[in-house]
Amino acid sequence: MIENKVVKDTANALGIGSVLPAVYNDLLSPAVRELGDGLVTLAKAVKIALAPIEATVWGYERIREWLAVRVTRILADRKATDINCPPLSISGPLILHMVFSSEEPDLREMYARLLASAMDSRTSGDAHPSFVSIIQQLTADEAKIVAHIASLEKVWPNWSGKASGCSAVDNNLWKQMRQVCADAMILHGDKADLYIENLLRLRLLQYITSAEASYHPAGHDNHGDWGPHVTTDEYEFIELTAYGRGFINACVADSVVRAGTV
Repeated sequence: MIENKVVKDTANALGIGSVLPAVYNDLLSPAVRELGDGLVTLAKAVKIALAPIEATVWGYERIREWLAVRVTRILADRKATDINCPPLSISGPLILHMVFSSEEPDLREMYARLLASAMDSRTSGDAHPSFVSIIQQLTADEAKIVAHIASLEKVWPNWSGKASGCSAVDNNLWKQMRQVCADAMILHGDKADLYIENLLRLRLLQYITSAEASYHPAGHDNHGDWGPHVTTDEYEFIELTAYGRGFINACVADSVVRAGTV
C-alpha cells in the first residue's frame, strides 16, 4: 500500500524506521493523506532542524565525567571520610535535568554544588530534593542574581521602599531590585522585573507590605486651619526567605556566609 510505504520512508528519513512502526502509522498516516510523498521531504528537513539538539544535549557519560571532576574540586578541602553517596531523591532528578544544561555554566555550577552538598555529611542536611527543580526553573541570568544576593554576605538580604507618600528614587523598591540585577551583570537587563517575579514565585524571595498610621492634631499656619486627622504611609519589602537561604547554602559558592554565622 502506497500510504504504508510513505510512512516507512518518512520514519526512515527521521532516523526512527525500526522502532514501533505501528505507532508511526497512527501518527503519520493523516499527514500522508494530505502531503503524499512530500511528507518524506518534510521529514528530512525536520531531521536537519533537530540535529543541533542532539549535539547540545548532554549524555549520561558526559554528565558523570564533568560532575566527577567538578564535585571533586568543590570538595577538595573536605575529609574523604565525610563523603557519602548522595540520596537518589537528589542525584536522580539532578542528572535528568543536567541533560539540558550543557550550554548554561551558571546552572551547571548550581547542580554541582547541590550534589556536593548532598554528598558531604556536614552539609547534607542543607540539600533539599526540591532544590533540583528550582535550578531547572531558573535562567542563567537568574542564577547570576541569586549568586549576587549570596555575595552580599548578609544572612537575610532585604530591600525596602515606600509605596506611598514619597517618590524619591532610593525609596522605589523596584528600582532598587533592577539595580540588584544590574549589579549581578545579567545579560538581559530589560527582563529584570520578570526575573525578580520568578524568584518571588519560587519563594526564594518574598514580597511583603506594611502600613504605618500617624495622628496629626488640629493646627493652623499661614495657609489656614485644619482639624485632627490620620495619615497612612505604606511600605513594601522584598527579602530573602528561609527557603531561599537554604537554597543559597546548598547550591551557591562556599564563600557565602551561612545562616547563623554572622
